[in-house]
Amino acid sequence: RYLARLEESKVVLIRTLISDQLRYINIAKEWLSINDLSEVRRRKIGAGRIGGKSAGLILAQHILRTNRDLSELPCLSMPESFYVGSDEFYTFMSINNLLKWNDQKYKTEAEMRAEYPKIEEDFRSGTFPPDILDQLETMLIKIGKQPLIVRSSSLLEDNFGTAFAGKYESIYCPNQGTLETNLKNLTLAIAQVYASVLNPNAFLYRRSKGLLDYDERMAVLIQEIQGQQYGKYYFPHGAGVAFSRNTYRWAPQIQAEDGFVRLVWGLGTRAVDRVGNDYPRLVALSHPLLHPEASTKAIRRYSQRYVDLIDLEENTFKSLP
Repeated sequence: RYLARLEESKVVLIRTLISDQLRYINIAKEWLSINDLSEVRRRKIGAGRIGGKSAGLILAQHILRTNRDLSELPCLSMPESFYVGSDEFYTFMSINNLLKWNDQKYKTEAEMRAEYPKIEEDFRSGTFPPDILDQLETMLIKIGKQPLIVRSSSLLEDNFGTAFAGKYESIYCPNQGTLETNLKNLTLAIAQVYASVLNPNAFLYRRSKGLLDYDERMAVLIQEIQGQQYGKYYFPHGAGVAFSRNTYRWAPQIQAEDGFVRLVWGLGTRAVDRVGNDYPRLVALSHPLLHPEASTKAIRRYSQRYVDLIDLEENTFKSLP
């Protein structure tokens, strides 16, 4: 009887706090404890679920921690994280008279692209409810001067079959000003992430997946940026995106099932998005020293030339040679 009640409590909490996707619930209830779910609740700001990106990170973290072969590795830790619940997206739209934009997804691509700059402007001009501002301010006081990243975490994002990779915004907040300045920059970043729900690229992706009429509320994941300070600059030694399968096999000995990594020096933006003529380092995990390029000249040509970082003195995100 006790175990059955515990199982029921876990499922209710997962459905209420994290996700109502049945496939996710069936996996999460095996790995997450009541204490884990209580910690999520303690870090949540506002009402609603924490969204797909946050849900995936939490589950991956706990699966890795309980893997005996991996749990002792020092690199397996999740950055300090806080979650703005998905219901606050509609609250923000309602109190700022933004619901007029709800029909965007039914317009032509040309109309959507023409009107999106005005949508971004309207969202950036919006205000947040006093209780949400109080909780965000309390969070900033707790974090201190640590640089932050404000990440999208919509209900559909990073879901089974719908990655939404690169469709929504992630905004860096250097977080080096006064508390008032830092709070203003943080709320502007959240508003920009909210606006990206109406991004034409997101709508076209949803249309292609048959998800146009899905209730796509946006939760927000706020995380400390991982890295180190070097003089006035702050950045990690390396960052990137890992794929579980390598569909770009540049040599016959590469094993596709071992996956590959897009790796950069500094913040990971250049590993996620193609930026001008800059290139990340592609690493086949079965043969990590094997370059895709055949010659030294080609290796030099297809290399990283700029690094993304935080300038702590100027309180801004920068790209430098």
